[in-house]
Amino acid sequence: MAIERGFKAKLRYRMDEFIGGGAGKQLLFLAILTIGLIVAFSVLSIVMSFVIPVGPTWGEAGFVSYVYETLWFYFGRVIDAGTFVGDEGFVNRSVSTVISILGVVVAGLLISALAGNFQERLDSIRRGGAPVMENGHFLVLGWSEKIFSVLDQLSEAYAAEGRIVCVVMAERDKVEMEAELYDKVQYANRMKIVVRSGSSVALSDLEKVSFAQARAIVVLVDEKDVEDPDQADARVMKTLMALFNHPEAKGLQDKMRVTAEVMQSHNQELAVIASNNRARVVKTNEMISKIILQTARIPGLSLVYDELLRFEGNEIHFKPVPHAIGRPFLHALLDFPDACVVGLAKADGSSHVLNPAADRIVAPDEVLLLLAEDANMKVQPYVGPLRPDQIPPIESSAKKPVEHMLILGWNPKIYPIMKEFDDYVAEGSTLTLVNSLPTHERQELIKENVGELGTIQLRHLEGEFSTRQLMEELQPQNYPNVMVLGDAVSAKSAEEADTRAIIALLLLRDMRRRSAMAPNQRVCSEILDPKNRELAATTQINDIVISNQMVSMVLAQITYEPRVQAVLEDLLRSEGSEIYVKPLELYCPPGQPVTFEYLLLAAKARNELALGIQIYEDNADNRYGLVLNPKVRNQPILPKPGDKLVVLAEEDG
Repeated sequence: MAIERGFKAKLRYRMDEFIGGGAGKQLLFLAILTIGLIVAFSVLSIVMSFVIPVGPTWGEAGFVSYVYETLWFYFGRVIDAGTFVGDEGFVNRSVSTVISILGVVVAGLLISALAGNFQERLDSIRRGGAPVMENGHFLVLGWSEKIFSVLDQLSEAYAAEGRIVCVVMAERDKVEMEAELYDKVQYANRMKIVVRSGSSVALSDLEKVSFAQARAIVVLVDEKDVEDPDQADARVMKTLMALFNHPEAKGLQDKMRVTAEVMQSHNQELAVIASNNRARVVKTNEMISKIILQTARIPGLSLVYDELLRFEGNEIHFKPVPHAIGRPFLHALLDFPDACVVGLAKADGSSHVLNPAADRIVAPDEVLLLLAEDANMKVQPYVGPLRPDQIPPIESSAKKPVEHMLILGWNPKIYPIMKEFDDYVAEGSTLTLVNSLPTHERQELIKENVGELGTIQLRHLEGEFSTRQLMEELQPQNYPNVMVLGDAVSAKSAEEADTRAIIALLLLRDMRRRSAMAPNQRVCSEILDPKNRELAATTQINDIVISNQMVSMVLAQITYEPRVQAVLEDLLRSEGSEIYVKPLELYCPPGQPVTFEYLLLAAKARNELALGIQIYEDNADNRYGLVLNPKVRNQPILPKPGDKLVVLAEEDG
């Protein structure tokens, strides 16, 4: 049965919002009701006074004065029934007494009924039973720690449009959800948040949140299902089926913008099929696993991804540039004073290429992929003085390295991490896993979820990695790369997992301090709750990946611009071009001042694309000197040891 969305339904919806808006609005409602009663009885009294004189009489005072006296007369009886004792005349007193007594009885019954109905209505509103009468809103289905960052990122993405409306529905208590949202959402003042309690797989509940009228829909993996990833993904699939096969969606399916996440990579295709190939489905565990792995291998990369995925900084935009059509890709590099070119894409997003060859000709149906703060970047054809043929490449022998990595903790992200690490490194590389999961269980899970590893050798150590005893046995300072994951074996919550990770980081710092063997040890930690980032940073590591927050940022990016999904996924593959942070001396002679314009051409001479620069400083508040997409392109820079260039390249080296 379709939900009525006419005038009465919308009026009832607005009244529910008004009455449920707090004590002030409730008192205002009662005051208006009281005034209405006074006016109604006064009008009735004036009409009746022509037949039976009760209360004030018209007399010679005039009609206006008579109306005023009548209003005052009944105001006194509504507010205080005892005022009738001042009446004169036996008949008047008798009538006033009867009316006042009856008024007390009626008022008591009215108050009693009103209080009961009022409380019942409030309870109904709190339970979230009324349908949502919004249009053009953002709808989030499901509940997890990621929801707060998703809402914040959506508000940032659409900040230019003013206050947005976000509707949240999950199988939790409505009042609890509202309290948590207003406590943890950073930009709550930028949005109107409407909360409903219901199931995303129930057709009737989807109707309540006006999903067919939503501007965009985000489907989250619900936190109550995360212990069974396949069950969690199955629920997402059922939600997508409910959305795209709902009777209210008939004829609107192609216009619906739906972004969903799945935990298991093998479920992505099934989820896309469930949506009739219409939804954008993201393998969030795999995507964040790759970010964590790349960050562990490349110092400083966490800061790059943190900005790349946020709307507050630089993000990837699709930009039609007519004057670039028919010209070599190389000639477009310096045409944007406030953007960095990262690739080419079909205008409809059907395909793209990152870091194309310098002589690749831009086709008429292609647009440029640009790293910029917003879509309003300047286009200014470059006229000199630099020429690409004047920049000689500095050669380097790039080959897969032999690496040894230590991973503390265990969660489902470890499977794609192992696969990617196996692709990145050369023969002789090792991966040491330390957690409290029994070794035989690990081996079975790895065989089931990863399969055979062709390059790396696995080493296992059982134990509690957040204890001094195990750390002394392990001697972690001997490992050049260390990764600390949010542990899902011993920890029962995100807070507990973060606590264990921070303890491990403290022990790692102490082991480094006590040993002179690991001054250049690279440590990367996964933190689940953003509020624990500052605590983790006190352990003197720079690379901290806030996984839940990054998942939220990815979902918000794809919701805002669906075409960017394929680009982000491509950036994180071991094949093709990825983001690296490389020493600046690879692009310019030592001691020679250079400009960022020069570095753009020098990077392309090595078949790479420059995205930013890091003039290193030991200051976390200033992002250690990292600047993506520098605005000053022609100011000379004198490189020093430790300075680096952020590039898009196929190889590390």
